[in-house]
Amino acid sequence: GIVTCNMASAASRVRFSPTAAVRNSCRRWMETPLHDGRKTTVSINQNALDKFSTEITQSILTNQSLEVTEWDADGWHYTGTNYQKGKLSDNGYELMRMERVALYILTLDAINFCFWPLSSETEKSETRRAKNGLEYEHLAIALRKVAEGDDEEINHVDDGGEKFDNGTTIVRAASSYALSPTNLASLTPTKLHSMLQPHFPPSSLLHEADSGQDDLVIHYELPNIEVRCQLLNELGKGLLEHHNGSALHMIAKANKSADALVGIILDTFQGFRDYVDTNEWVAPTSPPCEWESAKSLPSVIYLFKRAQIAIADIWAALGRHQCNSSSSTLDTNANIQICQFNDMDLVTTFPDYRVPQILRHVDVLQYEPSLANLVDGQVELEKGGVDEVSVRAGTVVAVEEIVQRVKEKISADGNSERSQSDLQRLADDVSAVTIDWYLWQRGEKLDRLNLLGPHHRVRTTFY
Repeated sequence: GIVTCNMASAASRVRFSPTAAVRNSCRRWMETPLHDGRKTTVSINQNALDKFSTEITQSILTNQSLEVTEWDADGWHYTGTNYQKGKLSDNGYELMRMERVALYILTLDAINFCFWPLSSETEKSETRRAKNGLEYEHLAIALRKVAEGDDEEINHVDDGGEKFDNGTTIVRAASSYALSPTNLASLTPTKLHSMLQPHFPPSSLLHEADSGQDDLVIHYELPNIEVRCQLLNELGKGLLEHHNGSALHMIAKANKSADALVGIILDTFQGFRDYVDTNEWVAPTSPPCEWESAKSLPSVIYLFKRAQIAIADIWAALGRHQCNSSSSTLDTNANIQICQFNDMDLVTTFPDYRVPQILRHVDVLQYEPSLANLVDGQVELEKGGVDEVSVRAGTVVAVEEIVQRVKEKISADGNSERSQSDLQRLADDVSAVTIDWYLWQRGEKLDRLNLLGPHHRVRTTFY
């Protein structure tokens, strides 16, 4: 139901800036010649970066925008547009729709990692050549269908609820919603598998006529489902124990700061804490540093891929274009505006598989021969090792430099047909987030055409 209560802002209490920590630690890794005798195995080709930045700038100026697909343009994601209003007011309905979408996004990004391995069961039983064909869109679509399960029920919301003095609203999804915190907290691996697997494509045979090899069996399955279920349990329990069982309540605590919300997610959910303490390379038997200590250790390299992409998805789905809503009543409601973050430019790129793959394709990232041989041979890299850190840190720094270069080139455009305000609007839309979307979508297209080389491979829960 919908409840009203006091809500203290956490933004004022946030001292650790997770986005600055990512940006600064990655640059430190890339620019320091030696770290305890180890050095980066990835470099940034400045000539190629400038050429690529010019190409992106020309595309922006020609098309009058950075051409990226809108968050729900492909129909992959849950938007709640078919959710039935029932007895809710207009504001209540919109807040409940937003709550459901936010829970969908948090669920998706809690398990948005490492799709390429086969499940352990299939690896043991499959005697033929086989691979996992599962991609991000398959998971997004399957979760969308799960989320839509109760869209057309009329009586979602219990009447009444506790009333408090403050006018701020807390929205809690009904138990009929499959992705409610209560349902996530009690989810089992068997249940998760039965929810998602029917929505994945069936296995298929790929006949490669020129390969001289047997047909390739392509399975579509979510590997490591036990760990993914644990992460969803953690998500549900964290929302229930720390945020009144409400995703919007958690988001509101950030006071429209993306950086603060990344910090809240990291403090609440251990599974999003994506960092590497390089001290562990020197003393691998020592226990890993605790989270509070990790926030201030100079030996730590922060990456926070899934935490940051969750904020970007929430912004894209519920904040980026919300100011264009046709309803002035909704526009003036402060609760409706909580996802309109005012510091999205602080969020970094999301260092995963695809973005470094496309940056290497255009020669912006260059790998040392030892690393190149491993990646091209599709040999798995050590999780949290020098090579993986170098690829991911190099990706963060390269995108930061592309953003800066593109903004400068747009502002320096001498075409008299464009007003200064138009150029400023185009430059303002360029950020690490929008460039990440551009690179990821470009990489997906090239990958479908088999025009990209292999991506690096690491068995990880972080991307």
